[in-house]
This record gives sequence, C-alpha cells and structure tokens, in this order.
Amino acid sequence: MPTTLKHDEKANFLLEKGTELLWCKGYNATSVNDIVKAADIPKGSFYFYFDSKEDFAVKAINKYFEDNFEMIFAILHSEEPSPKKRLMNFHEFRAAVLRDELGYSGGCMACNVGNEMSEHSEKIRNAIQMKEKVLIDGIAKVIQEAQQAGEVDGSFDAYDMASFLEDAGKGAMISMKETNSSYPVENFLRMTKRLL
Repeated sequence: MPTTLKHDEKANFLLEKGTELLWCKGYNATSVNDIVKAADIPKGSFYFYFDSKEDFAVKAINKYFEDNFEMIFAILHSEEPSPKKRLMNFHEFRAAVLRDELGYSGGCMACNVGNEMSEHSEKIRNAIQMKEKVLIDGIAKVIQEAQQAGEVDGSFDAYDMASFLEDAGKGAMISMKETNSSYPVENFLRMTKRLL
C-alpha cells in the first residue's frame, strides 16, 4: 500500500522521538508507550506506522545511519586533503561529536542497540551489520588510497584495517560509558594516529 507524504512525515516524527529514547534508555527499557508519549500521539497510531517495536527499531537504525552517513562520507571522500588526513579528519570528527554534542555520554545509538539486541533479534542485527558494512567499505577505500600514496603501511589488508579500527572505536565508546570517562575515546584517537 503506497504511503502519503503526511504518513511519512508522521512516521519520521515518531522515529525522531523514539530514536532519542532508544539511544538513551536502550531497546528493552523503551516501550511503545514511551515512544507514543514522547511523540504525543495515541498508542494505537503507532501500529499504523510500524508493524512492531522491532520494526520500529530497524527503521530507527536505518534513519540513524542515513542521517549521519552524508557528513561522514563527505569527509572521507572529499578530494582534499590527502587520504591519510581524511581518515584522521573522519576519526577526529566522530570524537568531536562525542565530546561537543554528547558530552562523552550516550555513545553510538547503533552500538548501544546492537550490543543489547544482536543476540535476540536477527532483524536488528542484520540492519546494523548492513549499514556498518557500507561504512567499513568506505573507510577501506580511503585506506587503499592512502596505501597507494605511501602514507599508510601497505602490508595490511585495507578492509581488515578498517574493520579493526571500527571495532576498536565501538569498544572505546562502550568503555567510555562504563568508566564514565572520555579517556577510552581520546586513547582510541591517539592510537589511531599512531597506527595510521
């Protein structure tokens, strides 16, 4: 059944309000009731836009990545500066968002939900995995450029290196929350500079 512009606007509004809750409270602690209350709509209306809470979470993950990919890929794939500098600009941009916009709390919404739900929901796990693959592919492409330019050690597989950096970055964000400290993210950034 085709959707209308008004339907899409309302669904996006629900996603916006609900994503904030998923990000802060997690999947299990966020109820459909919480989402509709934050959006100030009747509970029954939720199921007009989403099949289930799981469907909502998958769409929230997709929207989260789409909202953030544009800026990330603009940094990674700009023509200037050098590939190595673009890689560092990308990691510094993410650290700056964590520091300046999130106050080193909250971390990454997809990391939070993925850490909580990957073992319990194949749909959520697949949604995160598909989006992360797009990101890792993009980072690997720039690593390859840096290797070809002689800026980064060419003995490493570019995809393996990109995957390692993403895994280390996710771990740093989780440790940041556990320790209530900026140190894990700052240390990740320092070590990434040394690795690159």
